[in-house]
Amino acid sequence: MRLIAIAAAATIIAAPALAQDGETRSMAGVIPGYEPSAFEQDLGGMESRMAAFGAKVEALDEDQTLTEAERETRMAALWTEYGPDLMAFTASAAEMGLNTAGTMMQTMNLGAMIEAALSQADIAGAMASVDVQAALAEAFAEIAAAHGAATAEAPADAGHDHP
Repeated sequence: MRLIAIAAAATIIAAPALAQDGETRSMAGVIPGYEPSAFEQDLGGMESRMAAFGAKVEALDEDQTLTEAERETRMAALWTEYGPDLMAFTASAAEMGLNTAGTMMQTMNLGAMIEAALSQADIAGAMASVDVQAALAEAFAEIAAAHGAATAEAPADAGHDHP
C-alpha cells in the first residue's frame, strides 16, 4: 500500500506543476488560434481532485486509531474512487508527451543536424592517428588464424565425392 501512496504523491506533486493558474496554463494568449487540448483544459480540475486525494491519503497515514487492515481497506476505497481519474490523467499526459515529441521530430531537420555535426568533426585528424597498415595486418592475421582453425577442423576428404 505504501507504493500506491508514493505513486499518488508523485501525481499530486506533478499536477500543480502542469496546472499553473490563469493564462500561463494556456498558450491561447501566446499563439494566435491555439486551441488547448482536453488535457490542458482539465488540469485545474485534476489538480484539485488530486489535492483532495492527497489530503485523504495523508489523513489515513496519520490516523493512529486505525489498524493496518482498516487503513488498507480505506486506502483501497480511495483508489476505487480516485484511481480512474489518476489513470486517465496519466494516459492523457503520456499521449500529450508523445504528440509533442512527434511534432518536434517532424519539424526537425535531422540531415542538417548531422551535416553540422560532421562538419565540426576532425575526420582527417582522426584518420591520421590510425596506423592503417598495422590495423590491416592485424585484421588479416585474425582472418588467417580463423580460416586455419576452420580448415584444421574440417575432414580431410570434405567436398570430395567417393564412389
